[in-house]
Amino acid sequence: MPFLTPNANGEAAVIATFLRNQLAQVRSTTHGLTDEQWHQRSTVSDFTLASLVDHVGLVAEQYGQGVLNGLTEGFDYGSGVARGEADDVSSYSGERLLADFDARVAFVSDLVGRVETGEIPLDGPVPVPPAPWFPEDLKLWEVRWVLLHLATESARHAGHADIIRESIDGKGSYELNALADGQGWGEWG
Repeated sequence: MPFLTPNANGEAAVIATFLRNQLAQVRSTTHGLTDEQWHQRSTVSDFTLASLVDHVGLVAEQYGQGVLNGLTEGFDYGSGVARGEADDVSSYSGERLLADFDARVAFVSDLVGRVETGEIPLDGPVPVPPAPWFPEDLKLWEVRWVLLHLATESARHAGHADIIRESIDGKGSYELNALADGQGWGEWG
């Protein structure tokens, strides 16, 4: 099954594998879209696939920067994490959205690779963004918490993206994963 998370051994490898897999799920939901479909509002949600993919990539990147630079004095999370604000991507092509997403995912993948090797410890401290939805007395998370949070949020948004995509053209995750992996639909399903 193309979307089955690969087996991994050890806490860091399992966390990294699940995070990478869920980010890949978000990406595969966009397979074969036209630029118009990227920006189509197909549900009552304010999200389009364009804004959702941008949001997931941006937040993953910002939390990754928090892991790397969080203890540096003056580090400031971006608006996507600290205020929940989304960038205006209404003029972006699907090609640009995927290029941005892929660059952000590459950064996060490299980061979790460093966690897997032990260069970045899972119990390392990461400052909590100054967002109004986090308790004021909560100052630090562990790296493992941040990465699990990213995997969970990416999974939540992958499901949201599935609903948006199915509302556009009826394509579901099984079919899209197969197509994104270069398999014809029905070869394994």
